[in-house]
Amino acid sequence: MKFSVDKNFFYEAVSSASKACALKSALNILDGVLLNLTDNVLTVTGYDLEIGIRVSIEVDGQNDGNVVTDPRLLSEMVKKMPGNIVNFELIEGKSIKITSGKSKLSLPCKSGEEFPNIIEIQKDVSFDISEKLLKEMLLRVGFAVSRTSQELECIKMEIEDNTFYSVATDGNRLAAKYCNIQNENINFTIPDKAVSSLIKSLSDSGDDDATVNIAVDKNQICVSKRNYVLISRLLEGKFVNYRRIIESDFPRVLKLNPLELIKSMDRCLLLMSDKLKIPVTCSIINDIMKISCKTTLGSIDEEIPIVIKEGDFTDFNINFNPRFMLEALQKVNTEEIMISFDGVLKPFKITPLDDNGDFIFVIVPIRSG
Repeated sequence: MKFSVDKNFFYEAVSSASKACALKSALNILDGVLLNLTDNVLTVTGYDLEIGIRVSIEVDGQNDGNVVTDPRLLSEMVKKMPGNIVNFELIEGKSIKITSGKSKLSLPCKSGEEFPNIIEIQKDVSFDISEKLLKEMLLRVGFAVSRTSQELECIKMEIEDNTFYSVATDGNRLAAKYCNIQNENINFTIPDKAVSSLIKSLSDSGDDDATVNIAVDKNQICVSKRNYVLISRLLEGKFVNYRRIIESDFPRVLKLNPLELIKSMDRCLLLMSDKLKIPVTCSIINDIMKISCKTTLGSIDEEIPIVIKEGDFTDFNINFNPRFMLEALQKVNTEEIMISFDGVLKPFKITPLDDNGDFIFVIVPIRSG
């Protein structure tokens, strides 16, 4: 195997594919990336038997072949090579000689023949979506993914009646983003590792017409764009009934400026630590939202003006995690938000205004005492 390639293109390809490499596997070969050269196309593949990423780039190829090598060393070494063009040559099937300018280095490698093939999907359902929009849908809800429960370490995506939903929850909060799309009904659940890798590969700038193809069968999803392909298993099991939660009746409604609430939550968090987690208490007096928090480090009492209030807030006091509130508000890009309540022990909903109403965040209150 022998080829020459632009250093930056090669570095990006290896970095992207390596996100699917296994960290610890009984098959040591899965710790590396597969480099497969056919004519003038080099395909770089990472695969951990659950998620596979393939990135193809054009090279000046001379001898076809395939090898597996360490992705971290390979990408970092190439990144630091002096020239813009890097040359690769397989030496006796045991090492890769890499040269650029006056720099030469060698890395051990293995034959790519033992690298397992990624299981291709059947593409039962396939649709296109704007690359920029898909990234926004994943980013808007990704922060609410559980980090402690494997069942909720995922993002639920669903198309129903030409509305595309993206939802994440950790059991104490829920984030949902949706948009209009013309497609048949379908639902699937993507593991967070695949989501994280996908987000890093998607662009949110540049060509607004750039699209991504999503194909789904019973067990897998394939997301492809230009020279990039991600294939991942889908999670089984029942996801929470998020539609029932976000469409519930909320008779008490407040409209206010999120900036003041963001600053207040920021100050409350200064009184807390990983070991010291105290809820914030919110009460409504006339047209004022009162925020109070007391810990061993100090106390805060603040007032935030309410723009509009609807419903009965008599003797209404609710406790919640200030970090959950802050992280939700940081995803809001509007000058006003609507916070809707049912009871003091029932989840409440945050909706940005003037943002097409397509982002919803729900927080479960904390019982006092």
